[in-house]
Amino acid sequence: MSSQNASDPVDAVDSIDPGATARAKAPQRERGRARVAALLEAAGQVFAEKGYDAATMTAIAARAGSSIGSLYQFFPTKDEVAQALLQRYLDALMEQMHALRAEAAALEAHGIAGFAARLTRTLIRFRDAYPAFAMLAESYGSVPGSGSIRGRLRAEIGAVLLALAPAQSAERAEARAAVVQHLMKSAVAINGDTAFANREAAVVELERLVEHCLHDWIDSQPA
Repeated sequence: MSSQNASDPVDAVDSIDPGATARAKAPQRERGRARVAALLEAAGQVFAEKGYDAATMTAIAARAGSSIGSLYQFFPTKDEVAQALLQRYLDALMEQMHALRAEAAALEAHGIAGFAARLTRTLIRFRDAYPAFAMLAESYGSVPGSGSIRGRLRAEIGAVLLALAPAQSAERAEARAAVVQHLMKSAVAINGDTAFANREAAVVELERLVEHCLHDWIDSQPA
């Protein structure tokens, strides 16, 4: 694991290693799945508080109220705990984007402003809900594996855009999605700048930019 600074957790972690979770013991029963969920929840808390390097398997097991043997049964190494946690965070992020896509498909014109605000703040809310994601991303830098988180997020934004304007092309949706993605990342950066007292107003300005971007996207689709 290499150390690397990253202002945006989604931008920092390039991919998830599917082999890490495959090597760990997959729980077969509901009780085992609940135990794994509790272990990963505890791991997220410990990683967020202590950082990856200072976090220990003993601390994770203790936070979960579990034995160290139970933790090793499911995750033989701390790295595999982190990999499973990152995969869980990715699943949660994709679930949020799927919900936005479903909302976009049924959206009326008068609802664009509110939708733009929710879209703009997606990564802010995600980072607040899962603080360990940002920390792990900054520690890992990039993780060899199957798919780019950055690319998957951009693809989901593109799917949201196509739900809003089905007559647009997939190629144009990809380009517009990259613009929206960077506006979302800018919202994260501004929101995290605690030295900037007017950061909430600045995020609202970004919401307005995204709203304009969405209106233009819808209005410019072929007849």
